[in-house]
Amino acid sequence: MSSAEVNNLNRTVLITGATSGIGKEIAITFARESWNIICHYSCAEEKANKLKGMIKNYNVDYHDIKADFSSQDHIQDFVNKLKGFSIDTVVNNAGTYTVNKYFSELVIDEINRTLLVNVVAPMMITGKLFTGMKKRRFGRVVNISSIAAKYGGSGYSMHYGCSKRALEGMSKTLAKEGTKYNILVNTIRPGVIETDFHKKFPKDMERRIGQIPLKKMGQPDDIAEIAYYLGSEKNSFITNEIITISGGE
Repeated sequence: MSSAEVNNLNRTVLITGATSGIGKEIAITFARESWNIICHYSCAEEKANKLKGMIKNYNVDYHDIKADFSSQDHIQDFVNKLKGFSIDTVVNNAGTYTVNKYFSELVIDEINRTLLVNVVAPMMITGKLFTGMKKRRFGRVVNISSIAAKYGGSGYSMHYGCSKRALEGMSKTLAKEGTKYNILVNTIRPGVIETDFHKKFPKDMERRIGQIPLKKMGQPDDIAEIAYYLGSEKNSFITNEIITISGGE
């Protein structure tokens, strides 16, 4: 299917965690292909407004919804606000990671926060959208996991790796549920990507880059291009897959 044919379909994509890094690049990539955009953000009003201005340049419909996914009430409120939209694709990108704490020092609230953002929110959001996708006989779900789900991470990222592994399990089940309705579900596992998050830890990143066969960080658009393919009509046969983008790790 050509880009022109895709553009005429007036599809809509929801991207969570969309105001920076990978999420921002995914939003721009879909907008460039004339998809209508719904962006979730948690707190960065200035970044959300900046993204809105960038997306508007592509002459597509744009909406943003603020929600703190570490709150059960905020997740439910966010899900309720989706009722007025017909959403064809969801990219579950929002994630959180409590850093600088060994797993034995974590308290229950910190673990729960990670699980709410990284697992519960994607499950609730996708569950809400699945019904509409089934009725329209079209849907695409792209879940953004992490290389930590593959290797387990360290004692400082155990809760994060566990949450992303759970997200991958959700993807596998959704993929099986969606096949008869033309709902394709896939997972992307990014490795070390050059985002604001990783820039906070220059010494650690120097060590991590040394472990990557290509000896460099990936870029957000490395993820965005694959996310767009998996989340659009271009993808008609790939489902139930985990695609690792990590420079050879």
